[in-house]
Amino acid sequence: MYVHLDVVYAHRDGLDLRMHIIQPSGDASMLGWKQAFEGQHPCIAFVQGSGWREQALGSAMSYLCRFARRGYVIAIVQYRPSVLAPHPAQVHDAKTAVRWLRQHAGRYGIDADRITISGDSSGGHTALLVHATDGSSDLDAEPQAGPLHLSSAVAFYPPTDLTLMDHDDAVRDLLAGRRPSEDPEAARSASPAHRVDRGRRGPVLLVHGTADEVVPPEHSLLYAQAAVEAGLSCELVLVDGAGHGVWPALFNTEVADIVDSFLSSVAPQPVGSTALVGFEVSPGLREGNAQSKLP
Repeated sequence: MYVHLDVVYAHRDGLDLRMHIIQPSGDASMLGWKQAFEGQHPCIAFVQGSGWREQALGSAMSYLCRFARRGYVIAIVQYRPSVLAPHPAQVHDAKTAVRWLRQHAGRYGIDADRITISGDSSGGHTALLVHATDGSSDLDAEPQAGPLHLSSAVAFYPPTDLTLMDHDDAVRDLLAGRRPSEDPEAARSASPAHRVDRGRRGPVLLVHGTADEVVPPEHSLLYAQAAVEAGLSCELVLVDGAGHGVWPALFNTEVADIVDSFLSSVAPQPVGSTALVGFEVSPGLREGNAQSKLP
């Protein structure tokens, strides 16, 4: 692997927006520079969660390196914090980052036709909104730039319905100082579960811990149900006993295997295709039908 740190992809509100890019590679000392970096790889644009505040951009890097070893280019994406720029700035930034990756695909060994948007917590929320509005001018600082053509989305424990988070100060800050009860229309507009439609978009994978007290798993269940009703492809992984955050129960080898399997199977989806696959993940990786758990 080769890690490109603090790659600037945009400048907004006086802030250089950066990425950490993890690129699969061979041993350049043995193969030579050109051979070590030859080939194109699928890319995961990962939006690091932070409660929409300032991100610790490298906090999930050790886990994400597992995917670079499996042949993915990883781009860990910085967005503007909500104290500097409230919603939809974070979505604007993530879309710009994806376009930048596509424009520089050759330099970093990226297969531009296989870019997945991903993220955890607030980053997962951002990723789902990017996915939901791909192909439209909505929530886009560069509407003239056209669709992102994302192949899929993977969100870890994402808030999907902000109307359920009225007492969360991070949500208040995201909505420019208004709580969801004070502006329910804005809260719904900023909620991925209220934006699922039958658009021509790639499949979604959700991963959520059953013991998450910060963003309860109902958020992913609500999104999955909305996806089923809209006729979109969505898989839901419930990790038994896992809480909120990167370590230790949620970001493990078993979940990495499931994510890798999902990404490896992604193919163009015909409009109107429908699938809900649910998993209860325990040390034995028990599989079950999550649809029966939907509200």
